[in-house]
Amino acid sequence: MKKLLLILLCMPMIGFGQDGPFYFTDNNIQREFYLHIPNNLPANSPIVYAFHGWGGNGGQIMSSTAFNILSDQNNFAVCYPTALIDGDNGTSGLTSWNCSGLSDVDFIHALNDSLQSQYQFDENRIFATGFSYGGDISFHLARCQNSNIFDAIAPLAGTIFDYMNICLPSSNISVLVLHGTNDNVINFNGGNFPNYGPYMSAPDIVTNWVNYNSCSVDTSYSLLDINNDNNITDVTKYHNINTGDKVWFYKVYNGLHTWFDVAPWGNDDFWASEEIWNFFSQISNSPTSITEQSIRLNKELVSTINVLGQEVKIATNQPLF
Repeated sequence: MKKLLLILLCMPMIGFGQDGPFYFTDNNIQREFYLHIPNNLPANSPIVYAFHGWGGNGGQIMSSTAFNILSDQNNFAVCYPTALIDGDNGTSGLTSWNCSGLSDVDFIHALNDSLQSQYQFDENRIFATGFSYGGDISFHLARCQNSNIFDAIAPLAGTIFDYMNICLPSSNISVLVLHGTNDNVINFNGGNFPNYGPYMSAPDIVTNWVNYNSCSVDTSYSLLDINNDNNITDVTKYHNINTGDKVWFYKVYNGLHTWFDVAPWGNDDFWASEEIWNFFSQISNSPTSITEQSIRLNKELVSTINVLGQEVKIATNQPLF
């Protein structure tokens, strides 16, 4: 009910179209994107890029994910780019991301540079999420960063195809993977997609990132079965205590190829957008390890210097000037 009320409150703003579409020229090609900026958004705020699935557009994923609601509540911007028609060099006549090359990587980097110059986002809190093919481009961006733009990604129902091995990760990046075990488009256990080739299973992707980030298990639990359908979501969280890098895995039993949501918009036990933002909100490029905490807490006075720069000896429990 709370989410419904918020959507109704936001509908007038969405209806006037102030969130786009907008256009950006990259490599002499006009590209479309939607952008939601909360009122009075302070400088140094986060930005989330949300990528649509095959055949979709930025406006559609803006509507289906409702990230704008969370954006207004938590002071972060959301950008919803649109892929080109046959952007992956296919012949379907539908929008598709270029996950076998670097044209969309370059586009997103250029778009981010332009938005950064206008809004001064926090360069340490730039995130990417996406659904299906949008999840694939999120993985591709994480693996093909030429300037370590993205600090975390959260692909839903996406995967890593063999053809995406055009580049490999060059830096640690936190990852949230969400996938349904009954996904009939991108199989949870991996497979071979017609005309696109082999792709990794969701568990193998998680293991790959856990190993790359040198993480260990932090906690595991199951979400509350709020609709009593016996379809459980298992959550496993991994963490590198020294770097702060995280890998989270949401395994949705009997989950389909859909953006997970609670009733009345879905029949799942969680709202994926909310869980994704919860993950992003915990990411920082300045992590604190236990060792660092110990150093700060165990402070010791080494010497005392007076205003003339001379070392002086004083009795304990005396005021210092």
